[in-house]
Amino acid sequence: MRLQLPWIVSLAAAGAVLAGCNHTEAPLPPIPGHLAFVSNRGRTGVQYDIFEMNADGTGLVNLTDSLAYDDWPTWSPDHSKIVFQSDRDVNAAQPLDIFVMNADGTNVVQLTVDTTQERQPAWSPDVAKIAFASNREGKLHIFTMNAADGSGVTRLTTGLQTDAQPAWSPDGTKIAFATNRDANEEVYVMNADGTSPVNLTNNAASDAGPAWSPDGKKIAFMSTRIGGTEQIFVMNADGTGVVQVTSASAGAEYPSWSPDGVYLGFDSDFHIWVVKPDGSDAREITVGSVEDHFPRWRP
Repeated sequence: MRLQLPWIVSLAAAGAVLAGCNHTEAPLPPIPGHLAFVSNRGRTGVQYDIFEMNADGTGLVNLTDSLAYDDWPTWSPDHSKIVFQSDRDVNAAQPLDIFVMNADGTNVVQLTVDTTQERQPAWSPDVAKIAFASNREGKLHIFTMNAADGSGVTRLTTGLQTDAQPAWSPDGTKIAFATNRDANEEVYVMNADGTSPVNLTNNAASDAGPAWSPDGKKIAFMSTRIGGTEQIFVMNADGTGVVQVTSASAGAEYPSWSPDGVYLGFDSDFHIWVVKPDGSDAREITVGSVEDHFPRWRP
């Protein structure tokens, strides 16, 4: 189920292009910034590691090399650390836990030690808290914990359905998340204490992967609402004004905003792309036979 693991949804045939985007082979100005992402390049079996690169694909750096499945990297707002999920704790009955490391990959610290699934971490803007999804109390729900040491775990969502993929608003007052509480996947937003959840997408299709724009006015997300294949969309923070960004034949997943709000990073056909929110200036950043996914822009 996509609410649980980002790579479960398969993408269609290789060589996809963003048919609805203004993609061109002509030289384009470089894109500033840095992206963390997940890749199996140089790995065997189910080993996925976290890498960093310049937003134009240069300057590749391997941050983790654990012989495990490291995924969902998320920068701290001060970009000094990266929090991520991993199955590197071989003693766990259900192996995914949450870890944090310095931005250069050093000093890895395990924050959750539980017999359940702990995943999809997201930093609060003040760097004090980490929101995450866990099934430690039955269904997958959203919790927060102290970012420093994993203490102070607090449950935010309740109910009989699955809540996951938390994303904190830039001002720290809201958390967007994906849920199947309406019998299909929708993007909701709630207060940072878990109160007043509101359905933003209200669509019969699958909507998930919310990502706030740096100014808090927009939310990017992925949806199957047009053509049945996941594409990237952008809406106002109140759910109005939905605009389709990509039309990739292989689908497009897990958007992330550049710090200046000018670009969105995403993955399509197991490669990393960037595109402007209006669908223009689409660029394929990684190429080859490896699998690259879940790009996250450094603040």
